[in-house]
Amino acid sequence: MKKSLQYLIAGASTIIIIAGLKVGADLINPILISILLAICIAPFPEWMIRKGLKKSLSLAITLLLILGLGLLTTVLLANSLAGLSESFPVYEQKLTAYYNDLVQFAQTHHMNISELTNKANITPEKIVVIAESLVGSVTSVISSSVVILLLLIFFVIDLVGYEFDTKKEKPHKLFVHNWFGSLGSDLRKYISINAWEGLILGGMNFIFLLIMGVDFAFLWSFLSFFLNFIPNIGFVLSVIPPALVALIILGPSQALIVIVGFVLINFFVENVLGPLFMRQGLNVSFLNSFLSMMIWGWILGLPGAFLGVPLTMVLMKIYSEIMNKKDTQEA
Repeated sequence: MKKSLQYLIAGASTIIIIAGLKVGADLINPILISILLAICIAPFPEWMIRKGLKKSLSLAITLLLILGLGLLTTVLLANSLAGLSESFPVYEQKLTAYYNDLVQFAQTHHMNISELTNKANITPEKIVVIAESLVGSVTSVISSSVVILLLLIFFVIDLVGYEFDTKKEKPHKLFVHNWFGSLGSDLRKYISINAWEGLILGGMNFIFLLIMGVDFAFLWSFLSFFLNFIPNIGFVLSVIPPALVALIILGPSQALIVIVGFVLINFFVENVLGPLFMRQGLNVSFLNSFLSMMIWGWILGLPGAFLGVPLTMVLMKIYSEIMNKKDTQEA
């Protein structure tokens, strides 16, 4: 077969796969989230097994923790999102008042802000519509949390089973275990490091927002935890919602304090704690993370932005194995 025809078939296949992913995003996203979480969680019961606990007891402890933390987080997020949705009319009213004051101030200095904002389509009404759309997207993900929890439990059981059965030299599970092991080396490192940093970052942000009196502190701290999985870009995105809420409710000076506080906390986690977690070993470039977030976000929606870098790492792993196999055959 000619190479030009091979490239044509490969391109057509890629388009079909992408179209299928976009159509089936609602089904695929919970599965992908569960797999990535399972890869991150599986070392915990494996560690307990190595310490001498029975496999069944280690899995039981792990599953109870997954269910407890998962249900608690889901309830807290659902309550926060419900409260945020109810607050949108108040936020829109106050944001419109700030916008009108800004327009009047600009007019006294012979500037036309309203025309510029209308052309850029960043009016208060538009901002609220975008926020409502994002809340709807997050709510749809949370609504599938029961499915994610169930899938996560099954994947953790299977991954631990592969580790356990491989030690008993079951050949049919050896290949899958080795493949996950080689992939998990970098992928698990990426997820684990970002998870630990995200937990610390989210916890410090939560305490800071509580002290500042910003509404829905848990929601914004949880958002900063997840956005920590998007290197470089995630921090900027995590600052915008709490700063905007602080601006609307507390005023400009408090909003500025929120921004400065987030910057200082992120600087501490990235530059003081980051080396302790050996973050420099991840080698995730800014371009890689940005393109991953943009492309996978377009394909899978909002969850794709969070899953972008891990999914790109998986594709690069598959591509590397294909090329190595091809080189071996040619040799």
